[in-house]
Amino acid sequence: MVEKSSDSNSQSGSIIRVVLIDDHPLIRAGIRNIIERAEHIKVVGESDNGYDAIPVVIDLKPDVVLVDIEMPVMGGIDFSVWLHQNHPHIKIIILSSYDDDAYIRATLRAGANGYLLKNSTPKQIIHTIEEVVADHSSFDPDITEKIVHLLTSPNKPGNSPEQLPSKRELEILALVAKGYTNNDIGKKLHISSRTVQGHLSKAFSKLEVNTRTEAVTKAASLKLLDLESSDGV
Repeated sequence: MVEKSSDSNSQSGSIIRVVLIDDHPLIRAGIRNIIERAEHIKVVGESDNGYDAIPVVIDLKPDVVLVDIEMPVMGGIDFSVWLHQNHPHIKIIILSSYDDDAYIRATLRAGANGYLLKNSTPKQIIHTIEEVVADHSSFDPDITEKIVHLLTSPNKPGNSPEQLPSKRELEILALVAKGYTNNDIGKKLHISSRTVQGHLSKAFSKLEVNTRTEAVTKAASLKLLDLESSDGV
């Protein structure tokens, strides 16, 4: 699903142009209403997953993208990696219900400029958009201390069992190696595609990688994944 505003191609230099990506229409509507209370910020496009958002971003060239961390088809981490590599001038703000270290670390590695929890106040949302456009990083106040800790104490795969992908995460990586999509994996394991994306995000963080291919390769190189095994783990 893709939506564009009627004046989405406006290039007014005084307006901050935003694209929203979230698979929940009510979440998008709520954030859109908050954003558009500010006269200098406008939502110019929307999508319900990262994959469908790619042509939207290419077409509209927004200043900022607000993207949910967990979505079907393509989640926020994978999308952020793509955006950071292909359009580094566009600012990325991750929207998340989670404040655990794995998600935050994966967000930082993906090149995001900001991180907002979904219980953020309207003032925090507007402030974060303004900050990233001004080339400042901006993170939810509730996770700032964690950000400092993660930046000063980087995770090193292999140092302890807790820092390695879990059995479930490796099970999912094994299916990724076989070419399964998140939806395929969800059906096979009887979990939602959002849960699959959550496990992948945590695996990316623990392995210190940004993409599915890198995760599979790194896990195999660490002897955590047997690519020749029938079950992959």
